Amino acid sequence: MQKINSIIQLDAQQLNWLEQGKGYLFVIATALIFYGFIHRIFLKTEKDNKHFRQMFDDNPNPMWVYDKESLRLLAVNQAMVAEYGYSRQELLQMTIKQIRPPESVEALENRLQEKIPTYSKSGIWCHQRKNGELFYVRIYSNATEYKGFPCRLVMAYDITPIIQAEQENRVLNNLLEKKQRYLRSIIDSQTTFLIRINTQGRYTFVNPAFCQKLDCKLEFILTQSFINDLPSEDGAKVQKVIDQCLQQPGIVIPIMLHQSNSQGIPIVIQWEFVAIKTVKEKKTEIQGMGRDVTEEVESQTKIKEYTQRINDILESITDGFCAIDKNWNFTYVNKEFERLLYSQRESIMGTLFWEQFPESVDLLFYSEFKRAMQEQIKVHFEEYYPRFQAWFKVAAYPTLDGLTVYIQDITQEKKAQEKDFEDSQNLNALINTPSALIWSVNTKYQLISANKAYLAQMTQNLGVSLQKGDSVLNPKLNPELINKWIDLYQRAFQGENYSVEDKVITADNTVVYFEISFNPIRDRDGRITGTGCFSRDITENKLHQIKIQEQNEKLKEIAWIQSHKVRVPVANILGLVNAFNYQDVTDPFNVEVLSNLHTVTNDLDLIIREIVDKTNEIEDNSSDLSNLRLMLGDRIDIHPTRRM
Repeated sequence: MQKINSIIQLDAQQLNWLEQGKGYLFVIATALIFYGFIHRIFLKTEKDNKHFRQMFDDNPNPMWVYDKESLRLLAVNQAMVAEYGYSRQELLQMTIKQIRPPESVEALENRLQEKIPTYSKSGIWCHQRKNGELFYVRIYSNATEYKGFPCRLVMAYDITPIIQAEQENRVLNNLLEKKQRYLRSIIDSQTTFLIRINTQGRYTFVNPAFCQKLDCKLEFILTQSFINDLPSEDGAKVQKVIDQCLQQPGIVIPIMLHQSNSQGIPIVIQWEFVAIKTVKEKKTEIQGMGRDVTEEVESQTKIKEYTQRINDILESITDGFCAIDKNWNFTYVNKEFERLLYSQRESIMGTLFWEQFPESVDLLFYSEFKRAMQEQIKVHFEEYYPRFQAWFKVAAYPTLDGLTVYIQDITQEKKAQEKDFEDSQNLNALINTPSALIWSVNTKYQLISANKAYLAQMTQNLGVSLQKGDSVLNPKLNPELINKWIDLYQRAFQGENYSVEDKVITADNTVVYFEISFNPIRDRDGRITGTGCFSRDITENKLHQIKIQEQNEKLKEIAWIQSHKVRVPVANILGLVNAFNYQDVTDPFNVEVLSNLHTVTNDLDLIIREIVDKTNEIEDNSSDLSNLRLMLGDRIDIHPTRRM
């Protein structure tokens, strides 16, 4: 500018304008140059953007750009429109939360709170189409700017088929593992034994149950030979079974073998062997399934022994026994049944009961057997069978198969019962006489039995009816009388067999005499359990005895008179008679003798009269006694307030 100013003389204002014009020109030139450069870059960038946009839109995987702040979708490609079912306009109005199911939004928010690197593999997410269908995508994203806003470019790769395949594989694997565990648990929990042996008879597989039964470890058993563990005779059988299995694959061959565990305890095992074929139909192993039948074999042996014992018992019992099935056919009869019903088991076994004994249809056999079978109850009955002229006592019990019947011949028992009944009637006729009281009491003073006369008398005395089991020491009795009877019973309970006499004065002041007999009652072991009592009226007998005693007293008195009073005058008479002078009747002394003889004779006459009077009294009493009747066992009229 100085050079120009030196050539062209310019004033200061002009010079200032020149300086400003120079600046403007520089700016314009610079702007034109920069514009050209920018325009060139812009043309290139626009070409690149167009190319990028084409790559974005034509990508076969769904892609979108979203704003990091608002999460709104700013750009979406055609694949996203097609995959998600929304229109482009609808998608551009949505956020990335809205393309997910509600339950996945929280996980998205948690992910957005994290620090996400520029390029990120965000993993697998569940997205939702417009129709609500869910599908799985693997998300890849990168930080970018779009229209000046911080954004993220996202590409979603649909892996739903892979996820479904994985899920199916997972389900299948779970099922397979479950089945394997189930099969293993079945094998391990089997109480039956599972083994495999090769064609040489050596173990290739055993289950835990077999190891436990042999009390050996798996490792040890797998080194052993199945055949060598058996007795020699069983080993030969197993070898034969192996040969049969190999010759007949698929055919199950059973065999029972005797083995021993490590302790030497014998075990009986029922085995079933079958050959196993490979895919190429090659028979390589024999599979065996076994179960411990030691207890079964022992039980069967015991059952056989028990059955034989039952048969022996049934054959030895005194009852006739038979078993009948539900079709009324005989399945078993014992010897006593044959004897009682005059039949042979060979001829009646398997035949119909009603055919063998047709008369039983009209007897209780038919109705009672039917009732037992239909109602499944036991029945008991007694029946007279005219054909055999015998009484039978029958008991029938329902079973699962039909009926079991027990028959007893009670003909003699029936006859004995008839005789017992007649004897009982005769005895009742004797003990129920109204003239005697008969009763029995136990050691607790309870009434055991009594005849009608005793019960009637007690009802009259007590005002209540005495029953069996009631106390005979009723509180209504006088305490002194109760104590007296306790003493009488106790004597009998001590084993004394005795009788006592007593008297009572009735309401009309009549004296009644009675006799009570006590007889101890003993059981089979000889122990006293009570006493039997018998009371009878002995009043007339007692009065007869009293009068006899009175007569005896009078006779004693007569005898005394005869032996004392009569002797004096008789002696005097004899003396006077001896003093009489038979040679000289006129002797004056004879007059005195005769006078004294007259006096003595009068005295004797008085004595004789006294004897005659007493004799007349005895004769009068004898006349009265001749009219008395001896009534043994007349009923005692006991006033309730009097002592017995």
